[in-house]
Amino acid sequence: MVEISEVMEEDAPRPQAAAVPAEGEDGPAESRSEERLSDADEIEMALSYVTRPSAQLHVQNLITKLRKEGKALQRVAASKAASSSSSSPAAASTEEDHDSAAAMDVEESANEGPPRAPPKDPPVPKRAPAEAPVLSKEKYQSFPTYYFDAGKYDSPTVGVYVPLEGIGRHDRAKISCSFTAGSFDLIVRDWNGMSYRLMNNNLEKDIDASKSKHVVKPNKIIIKMGKVKGEYGYDSWQQLTAKKAKKRDALGRAAKDDNPAAGIMDLMKDMYDEGDDNMKKMIGETMYKQRMGKLNPNDPMGGMDDMMGGMGGMMGM
Repeated sequence: MVEISEVMEEDAPRPQAAAVPAEGEDGPAESRSEERLSDADEIEMALSYVTRPSAQLHVQNLITKLRKEGKALQRVAASKAASSSSSSPAAASTEEDHDSAAAMDVEESANEGPPRAPPKDPPVPKRAPAEAPVLSKEKYQSFPTYYFDAGKYDSPTVGVYVPLEGIGRHDRAKISCSFTAGSFDLIVRDWNGMSYRLMNNNLEKDIDASKSKHVVKPNKIIIKMGKVKGEYGYDSWQQLTAKKAKKRDALGRAAKDDNPAAGIMDLMKDMYDEGDDNMKKMIGETMYKQRMGKLNPNDPMGGMDDMMGGMGGMMGM
């Protein structure tokens, strides 16, 4: 006969062992947050032993990352604690939202990648010293040859001919000639790998710059300079360049001499340099009398009439 006590013992349910939560499930967010915050504190204590600036930067970024993750996990734990006090669907939804947001924070922190160096201040530009104006370093060659054409006595222009084989094919923008009352300046750039220049700033006579120009022909350049027309017609040219440097005004015009005797003396000197022996003898005597004060001071011609009379006699011989 089976005792009732035995049957009761067999039918009684056996006590089950309490469920042990797996690692990371019982308060997982709270324990992981404390772990990360503790790691951050301990690493921060060791930061004082790191001497290299780059290593300090890496460690500091790691501390910031751990603390950020720890705070995110704390929010997850707080959200779960709040949800345990309410079983309503709204509370459950709020809990899921908090969990999702915290999980995203942790994931973003984990995906930040290697620590980035802080942005450096932009370098302050140094003030450069003022630069001196750059002067043109272009070098010019002289033209191989040129010819002066004084023209006729009553011709309105004088000319300069510059032979240059094939110049008519050259770019006109690279050929220029400028004029003033007492000068011209012809420049040809990049002709067969060289640049040429012909300049004269001491012309024998003044010119009319408004009536002067240059003409490019197939194998030469012609410079045409307008003569200045005086009371008795156009000036008569003997040569291209004056023998003496002339004083000129801002427009390049030859300055007029207030002393007419000085101009006459210059003319006499030119005649002396170019004359024959008899001419030089007569001019020399007149110039000597002028210096010694033996000529009439009221005669601005300085005895020129007497000399001209003597020249007339010589020409009649």
